[in-house]
Amino acid sequence: MKVLKNETDYISWMFDNYFQLSKATVSPLMSDAEIREVLNELHPESFPCIGYLTLSSSGCMPEVNYISRAMVSEWAVELDIN
Repeated sequence: MKVLKNETDYISWMFDNYFQLSKATVSPLMSDAEIREVLNELHPESFPCIGYLTLSSSGCMPEVNYISRAMVSEWAVELDIN
């Protein structure tokens, strides 16, 4: 789980956690175009948000999920957090 404040945080988090390429610059399994396509497809609606991964039903690739700022604000109200 990671707070994603901007596009740079998002891309870094995706490479480190989804693609698991933290120190690599080139994916041995995907082309740059394929990586860009995945980044666009899984992009959050807005920043800031909280990104987290869950196991997919197939177990092959994790599922990318986001908690929006609005949802965090709703929870803060419900939990009486100022």
